[in-house]
Amino acid sequence: MTYKNSTELMQINGVPIYMNDLAEACLRGKLNLFLQGDTGSGKTQLAQDMTQYFPDRNLFILGRNDMDTRELFQRINLEKYRTANSTEELRELTDKINYNLFIVDELPNCVPAVRAQLFNLFDGFVEINGKACPIGNGYSVGIATGNIGQKFTESSNELGRALKDRMHVIVDTDYFAPKSSDTLEILANSTNPRVEFDQTTQATKDLIEEHKKLTSREIPLEKLILANYLVHGLDYCSNGSKRKMKDAWPNQLESHEQGSDVGLILPVSTRAAKSIIRLSEALDDIVSEKQHVQSKDYFESMMHAFKFVSAYSGILNSSLVQANYNNDFYKALDAVISTTKTQYDAQKEAIAVGIEMAYEGKKESRVLNKFTERWEFMRDILNSISEASKETKSSKK
Repeated sequence: MTYKNSTELMQINGVPIYMNDLAEACLRGKLNLFLQGDTGSGKTQLAQDMTQYFPDRNLFILGRNDMDTRELFQRINLEKYRTANSTEELRELTDKINYNLFIVDELPNCVPAVRAQLFNLFDGFVEINGKACPIGNGYSVGIATGNIGQKFTESSNELGRALKDRMHVIVDTDYFAPKSSDTLEILANSTNPRVEFDQTTQATKDLIEEHKKLTSREIPLEKLILANYLVHGLDYCSNGSKRKMKDAWPNQLESHEQGSDVGLILPVSTRAAKSIIRLSEALDDIVSEKQHVQSKDYFESMMHAFKFVSAYSGILNSSLVQANYNNDFYKALDAVISTTKTQYDAQKEAIAVGIEMAYEGKKESRVLNKFTERWEFMRDILNSISEASKETKSSKK
């Protein structure tokens, strides 16, 4: 790859993960990726490097205010010119509708009207003549780039926020900038200031096959429980639910909660939880390939996935991040993860006992009563497993 960056983003089971690993994990997981950073930080080059996995099935788009994304997937059929009854009959889909990867460079430059067109593109289809046309035969991923200072949201509209919601993973490339040794290598290899467009014609890995393998296997129960904690456990507060508080959060929390993670972060959405699990699965695969061992400790990959899905998703209390973490969103997430680990470690034994009993179709108050406050969601999970186990046993008789 042309992009060079030996700065570690994370370690999972002692295996270092770098920026290109994270980008590949997004491709494996079919997760849209937004690279946010200053001009010349390598965002576009990293995105361009990812096209090597889809050498004949990628589309590079420069964000412009006069762009019509539908035109990218249509052409005029000259053979029908004399017989067509309408402009619609003259237009037909190009083979670009089967492309698997598209890159939108400088996305925040686009005006809201153009961003609205991109909603469908990042959701995997394009609307033509009122019909939704799927892109990539079921597999399409979008990578977008934007400079620091360019925002997804504008006070005059909500289109930016809606588009941001379609970015499953957002990375601040300045936070994980290349080391000086990387810069030395980059400059020594080439003084061309432009993005290098690789002419590779053979993909090094079949990412679509990797994606199919990833999505065909069963999700470990531990990951599902951790995801539930992020959705339901982080929703807990003295008022019952942060979601129900709506705009009253965090100002009307109890005073002792406002300085804790209760006042720092909102629960993740179900959509975000799916992204976290998917990214965690992809990261585990990459670690397994590097280490040649499949780890069964899923906490690390889930929490790292949580960090990169959520840091810039809007669920953090920005005023508290600025006051307590010097506006460092990653450090704020690290604090939430630290608390989550303490909480999880304290409940692991009870969770294991509860699940074992539930699979036997049993429910005992002494176990269920261990799950209170932010862990109360476990009661419903154990009850559900227990009832399902009873039905299974009954159907076998």
